[in-house]
Amino acid sequence: MVSETCEFCEIVGRDDPDVREVYRDENVVAFFPTEPAVLGHVLVVPRRHMPDIWGLKPDEAGQLARAALLLADAIRDAVRPEGLNVIQSNGEAATQTVPHLHVHLVPRWKNDAMGPIWPAETDYPEKQKERTMLDVRDAVQRLMLSVEPPIAPEDRRKHLDYIQAVVTRQSAASASAKGWLLPIVTATFGFALTQHSWPLAALGMVAVVLFAYLDANYLRSEKQFRRLYNTVARSSRKVPLFTLDPVDADEPLPNDAPAMSKWKKALRTYVPDRSIWASWSIAPFYIALLLLGGGILIVSAS
Repeated sequence: MVSETCEFCEIVGRDDPDVREVYRDENVVAFFPTEPAVLGHVLVVPRRHMPDIWGLKPDEAGQLARAALLLADAIRDAVRPEGLNVIQSNGEAATQTVPHLHVHLVPRWKNDAMGPIWPAETDYPEKQKERTMLDVRDAVQRLMLSVEPPIAPEDRRKHLDYIQAVVTRQSAASASAKGWLLPIVTATFGFALTQHSWPLAALGMVAVVLFAYLDANYLRSEKQFRRLYNTVARSSRKVPLFTLDPVDADEPLPNDAPAMSKWKKALRTYVPDRSIWASWSIAPFYIALLLLGGGILIVSAS
């Protein structure tokens, strides 16, 4: 997700022809700022738009850190600095000027244009420092209780295996539905032609419609589980470990979203949407059988 008004999102989207880009991967982009503090100054930004560090997900933090380490090594090899500042600012009070999270990698030399970034000394009372330390420590402990431990890679792989097994079963069920339907329509349409019985042809067409509905639901379920698989694999949002409920892959509705009526909820639950019916797996196969059945019905009735 990008912001149309964010200048860093323009760089991420390759919409800034003047950018001096030095690195890009599927997660981050790095470039020289327009007015570098010193030569070799690099900005590293996540490709997803977020205003500050409080919008950063744990996985994204790891991706950003890996890119920063790579670029820090590149800066050291390229310009041979005597030191390096890694600066990440949040909010105007912290001198953040672009509301898109970014990390400054600033190579340093003695007496360079950057100058000191820390005050020479402070004179806070000892009691105030102690009180602040205790407040921060208490906040850390509270947050640790509310944060779930990271998912182990092995657990993630097992979760993906379970979802893939369901996807495979849905795909096999779709193929089985078509396999069961073919002998049914062969028998009904064949007898309808030989016996000149239009009710048999109509019965075969009813069977085609019923199996089409069954197959469309198999396909819908398969797509839902594929979406769940992608969500778990990409960690695009947090889902319960080992869940097999495709609803967990959906973004939660906002609190002020209007309630869905029972009729719409039933349609959403039991009727596949238009894209499912129009898919190559459903429309060509079942429409062909319906057209065949319609022709046989006409011939049998004449």
